[in-house]
Amino acid sequence: MMRRTLLVTWGVLLWPAVAAGWSLMVEQGKIGMALPDIRTGGWEVTGSKADVLPSITASGESAVIEFNPPSRVLTERLAYSGSEQALLLEDLRTNLSDVTLTLDYGAPGDWPERIAIEGEIRVDATRAEHPRLVPQAWSFQGHVDGRLTALRIEGTLVSEAGLEVDLDVQLNPGGAVLVSANAVIEGPEGVRSLADTVTGWPAMLTVDSGSARLSAEVRVGPEGDLDVDGRSHLEGVTGVFNRTAFSGLSGRILASLEDNRLTARFRDLTAEQVNPGIPVNALRFTGDYTAPVAKTLEGKLNVQQARARFLDGTLRVPPGVYDLAGNAGRIPVQVQDISLGRLMEVYPAEGLDGSGLISGRIPLRISGDGVQVAQGRVSAESPGGWLKVPADKLQAMLGGNQAMDVVVQALQNFHYSVLSSTIDYDETGKLTLDLRLEGKNPELRGGQPVVLNVNLEEDIPALLTSLQLSGRVNEAVTERVRELLRKSGQEAEP
Repeated sequence: MMRRTLLVTWGVLLWPAVAAGWSLMVEQGKIGMALPDIRTGGWEVTGSKADVLPSITASGESAVIEFNPPSRVLTERLAYSGSEQALLLEDLRTNLSDVTLTLDYGAPGDWPERIAIEGEIRVDATRAEHPRLVPQAWSFQGHVDGRLTALRIEGTLVSEAGLEVDLDVQLNPGGAVLVSANAVIEGPEGVRSLADTVTGWPAMLTVDSGSARLSAEVRVGPEGDLDVDGRSHLEGVTGVFNRTAFSGLSGRILASLEDNRLTARFRDLTAEQVNPGIPVNALRFTGDYTAPVAKTLEGKLNVQQARARFLDGTLRVPPGVYDLAGNAGRIPVQVQDISLGRLMEVYPAEGLDGSGLISGRIPLRISGDGVQVAQGRVSAESPGGWLKVPADKLQAMLGGNQAMDVVVQALQNFHYSVLSSTIDYDETGKLTLDLRLEGKNPELRGGQPVVLNVNLEEDIPALLTSLQLSGRVNEAVTERVRELLRKSGQEAEP
């Protein structure tokens, strides 16, 4: 039966070359056959075998093949090596049980232009490999329609980890391919499915609530050139990144990749709070960033709006374009009306107190080595305020220098009219303050005017670790820090 059906099928396909004005119908003929390997344009399809049950209606003009259940094609290997991002699919099972294939003999062009396919398909791959994906099984179910040179495929792609992506693939006659993908990620389970599907997901990022709508358009030109446009819409995302808690993250991020250049556009990006140990509230950012793919931290930042609340004051980056390439690239952060009293409250030491408002400018440099500050400067607003620093804490900060006894005594209750300081912060996490104070201690030397020049150093990573262990961030951060300290053999105590 199989051999007879094969002969009839091949006869249907070849007969139009020698005859016209005829018609033929063949039903329920089962065909099992090996298919030829295909190698073209960087694509390679090998080890394919068809096991189909077609119904064929043919005439001198065309042939229509309807595939009936169970009709499927098994493929051992499908690979694309036309770019650096190679793709490999293994053990594909393509279900064609509801697909119609039409061969138009009289149409112009090559055979791919004269063959059309339409219907519902399902494709299962035992394993998919790509540099951007975790190797695992995938499945696709959807609709296919069009000629082979202008084919459109729409449906849902699902990874073994549970990530669901709505997919729309358009093959253009000139050889270009357009792929549109859309996904909705909700809550911890959605994030886990995404993290277990894509490579490079930050291991220290966890999400507790919120949602993200993700979409992307990928265009592959006939010569293999690649353009990518991506969009994400975040709503109320709350979680922890490394040792920093964040909440209420919302807004839109638009990203594109073209000619090996990355562009990211941030639109109305807001966060209720970002807390690495000292909370930063009511963040708002709108701006653009462009950089070469090979040097993503050496681009240009175009700030339209960047501000946040910090210690009852404001942090702000003035609108402008900032070139971050080279050692000279700096982002100027303006500090305005920071409460010295609130700063003393959050510092993890007993007995600190003070009053006054601090303003200034802190130039940030961001590089692969981290964040650095060189020659930042802050000063107190008029008319000044007062400071109370416990002697033991101050002596520890000053390194036990006996020559600084006057400073220690004065700062037990210092009423200042001038407070200014330079700020330096290096890649090791050391903060250096060159502090100048003018004022008096009413209880010292009869309240005579005193000028103090004090050099203070603080290990900021250690300070933040102490704050994180104190439970001032949240339980997840505290537990993460304890675990990191246990692994490093350090004491996990505040």
